[in-house]
Amino acid sequence: MNLTPIKISAKNLGQTALADFCPRCYWIKLKLNFKLPWASFPGIFSSIDAYTKKAIHHIIDGCNHPAWMCDIGNVVSYEPVPHFSKSKFYDEKSGITLTGVPDDIWVLSDGTKVLPDFKTAIYSEAQDKLLPMYRIQNNVYSVLIDKSARLYLIYMEPDTNKETACNQITDTGFRMCFNATVVPVENDLKKVRDALILTREIAEMQAPPKGTPDCKECQALDKVMGVLGMGKVSNAGLEE
Repeated sequence: MNLTPIKISAKNLGQTALADFCPRCYWIKLKLNFKLPWASFPGIFSSIDAYTKKAIHHIIDGCNHPAWMCDIGNVVSYEPVPHFSKSKFYDEKSGITLTGVPDDIWVLSDGTKVLPDFKTAIYSEAQDKLLPMYRIQNNVYSVLIDKSARLYLIYMEPDTNKETACNQITDTGFRMCFNATVVPVENDLKKVRDALILTREIAEMQAPPKGTPDCKECQALDKVMGVLGMGKVSNAGLEE
């Protein structure tokens, strides 16, 4: 059986685990290789991640670990993160190529690797709903880097207190402080396997599957198609 080639990032694969996962939207994204015309990622978050990485490397180089890092273990060094173009794994069972790179690679004193995933956000109920996606994302990183690595989400929470802001004013602007919250992620490759199976099943469908009730993305797409006079994509296909 000739399977349609699929290349998918760790984060996109993780979408399958969300409570509000919509098979119809996922089918559309797969057909478009996840290159949606309205999708964008603000560059400021990449800058913050890069800055976070530099700060943590300085901590590791100085061997003066703060309390939140000590909870992870004795981090003694870090390794170069592979380039995105070289960080891939072809899964023969599903015929799907996994891609992605972790934010960083740390090494503990016993040689164990740690794959941290930085999140510039407050760890809240809203973030908790995204944990299933993040779990798969981090486990894919372990497939790409080291299956025995320890996985963590590290929420870099902006300190927005008025008192803090008043003390961070400079001649050229102002600084923002971040507080770290560490959330361990369970190593569970079965979740990755289940996500790959579901992805292959949806990708091989000739028509879009039934969508999730009240899916906001479906509603937005139908509204766009209505404006264009193209009807809408129903559960059974294109309606006029």
